[in-house]
Amino acid sequence: MARTSGPGQVNQAGRDQVVVRADVANVHLTDRPSPEFARASIAPPKLTPRRLHGREAELKELGTQDLQQLRGEITVLHGMGGIGKTAVALTIAQAVRRGGARVFWVQASHPDSVMATLHQIAVHLGGPETLAREVAAGRLNAADMAWEALHSSSRPWLLVFDSADDPVEIERELGPGWLDASASGGVLVTTRHGSTDLWPAQARMVRLEPLDPHSGARMLLDLADRGEADSAEREAARALSERLGGIPLALRLAGCCVSQPLSSLPDFAAFRSALDRDFGNVVDHAASASLRPPTEDDARSLVMRTWEVSLDALEQQGIPHVRSIMRVLSCWAARPVPLALISPKVFSRTHGADDGPWDDLVVRRALRALSAVGLIDIVDENPVTNPLEGESFYQWASDDQTHKCIVVHPLVSEVNAVQLERSPDRTRSWEAAARCLGSLRGVWGTKATASYWQLALPHLMSMVDRLPVSCDGLFDTVVGTHTYLSRYLRMSGQYETAYRSAMSLRGRMDGFRPSDRIRFAVEYNCAEWSWHMSHLEEADALAAEACRLAEGSTGASAATRFQAFMARELSIAIHAERGFLESGERMARDLCREIEESPEFIQLGAQAHHHLATILRESGRLKEAEQHSRRAVRLSEDFQFAPFTRAVIRHELGVILWHRGRLDQARKLLVKVLRMQTGFLPPWHPSVLVTRYDLASLHGIEGNLMRALAEFVDIHLTEQDVLRKGHRNTLQTMHQIGQILVELGELDQAEKTLRTVDEEYRTQRLQDRTADVLSTRHEMVHIKAQRGQHSEAHREWEQILKE
Repeated sequence: MARTSGPGQVNQAGRDQVVVRADVANVHLTDRPSPEFARASIAPPKLTPRRLHGREAELKELGTQDLQQLRGEITVLHGMGGIGKTAVALTIAQAVRRGGARVFWVQASHPDSVMATLHQIAVHLGGPETLAREVAAGRLNAADMAWEALHSSSRPWLLVFDSADDPVEIERELGPGWLDASASGGVLVTTRHGSTDLWPAQARMVRLEPLDPHSGARMLLDLADRGEADSAEREAARALSERLGGIPLALRLAGCCVSQPLSSLPDFAAFRSALDRDFGNVVDHAASASLRPPTEDDARSLVMRTWEVSLDALEQQGIPHVRSIMRVLSCWAARPVPLALISPKVFSRTHGADDGPWDDLVVRRALRALSAVGLIDIVDENPVTNPLEGESFYQWASDDQTHKCIVVHPLVSEVNAVQLERSPDRTRSWEAAARCLGSLRGVWGTKATASYWQLALPHLMSMVDRLPVSCDGLFDTVVGTHTYLSRYLRMSGQYETAYRSAMSLRGRMDGFRPSDRIRFAVEYNCAEWSWHMSHLEEADALAAEACRLAEGSTGASAATRFQAFMARELSIAIHAERGFLESGERMARDLCREIEESPEFIQLGAQAHHHLATILRESGRLKEAEQHSRRAVRLSEDFQFAPFTRAVIRHELGVILWHRGRLDQARKLLVKVLRMQTGFLPPWHPSVLVTRYDLASLHGIEGNLMRALAEFVDIHLTEQDVLRKGHRNTLQTMHQIGQILVELGELDQAEKTLRTVDEEYRTQRLQDRTADVLSTRHEMVHIKAQRGQHSEAHREWEQILKE
């Protein structure tokens, strides 16, 4: 019974390219050569691309003029499916043939086709037709006969084994001699398998990578016949090339789709926008629109199945875990994934024994197999940049803190995500992804884990954005892990990222019907980060909702009372920040009294007394402020608060001492606080900057204006990056810069700086910070007085006093 070979594919070619399928059958034991053997072609398919874009370096390395660089060698051209290996091989074959050498092409997707084609090569080089019968009877080996003829050939040749994706199976059928080197010619193999232990030791391994955006753009323009494209269309082509990750197969489909006269996606910008809206259906549409003539298979097999073929093959080779791992990887962002996230314990829980047992050895074997076929790479990663904001992320914990990570090509990940949505395993894949990320909670607590959390950050944010509402049971897991993420972001000073992720989580909440306990956690977290980012009206409303949820919970358990106290403390801090000192003081005194009456919550009194001290200081009652601040310090030490909180509470005492005129004591305490903070926080952290701000203020008070100015300028530049231009801290630092410039007589620059501050207070709706606003206006009036505009300055000062 005949068996057909697997498909052959060409992924970067001219617009008339189609999918090739070679139907090559087993030999029949007859007295004449099998017709299946007779029809095996030894010539390259007529699918050579009219232009090959972005492969100049590979062609130069491999040789495109003659056989000198390939002769006597076995060259293995490997890469993921769709990367254009066959197109490169065809281009080389065409050039070698023009140079006068023979080219023999073996469709190597199945051992039968290899056997049939090697037989034809032997016959072509002078072997008898009866070889087929001898080979079929097992008396001769087709590979041995072909190589004997090839070694004896006086005319140079190039032998191409295309799509040799299962070399183990080929060797099992044809023996170890199926692949050899010869001084008479060169051997070129294209394959998805790049593992060196599958190929002869002397083989030269050449990996094809995706095209760069500009080469991809040229390919798109060529396929769509846009030779006279203007700059806008060239940029649209470049953006689409980048969106498709430089995969030639995907670029070919897009270019051919756009070139169709009646295409619903007539240009590159429209195609890219459609991809963002509905990736899977757009790829299906592009595949069906690009095939000419149509094949018997579903058109989507070009893209939506090309990497599934690799997974099918690995499963057939006894590695059934690969598909489950790829599906889970597609739930996360297309960023490096720490290898430790692939937890065998979690997969055992979510996938059971369907794929066989899960352990570390099984996972490592599966990952090695996926890497060998080009679907993933295993790399050492040290997150020296913030992957979400693109800004410098200094590795303050350990410069050599690297992690083994999995890297999936973005397009492979996106295609897998579409496959996941169409899969019956969808729910358990998302469960595994959520619970693997949940295992992060076990590595919390030291600076050494900072780079690990930084790598995991985009994956948790991707889960927040993409978790299906049908997986509502997983929302609690995501919220719990996000709580730990918020702690990390607080410690690393990434406040803007923390705010965005918290608000994204809140935006998804209603679709999952969470309990009041989970709602409280989300609302409280959003309120806290809104407060940190100076979105004070928003923070006030969110904190009020958190209070309502905590106080409205059924039953007066210790947990719900603790939540209520936390929410009220946050509301007090927000009132103080907004300048609502009277209401804030009343709330703080009530809370301090209630906590004193509840010994089991006495540790919460530290924060309550701390916030009350801040309000009293800003109200000018410094003696009482110092008493409450010292009470907060004692409680924080008695209950061994975390260093971060202890530093914040001590810092407030230092500021109160400064305002009471005890500058030496204030400086010593603030220096100790700064030393403490820099021991566990990065240098750009907002808490570190606040302490530096207060020490710089002391320099200014003592008359060391130039030192103070230099420090304020440095702080301001960092705050603009870490917080934002309109953040209250940033504006206060700008105010200090303007004030010192006034004292130094730089009135024009001072006025420009202070006007910017005044405008930002209005833009950011921070007018409630009356003291800050009036202080800035006072300095602007001071400038008028120094310029001799005394009458106008006098009127404006009187107005400020009335306010």
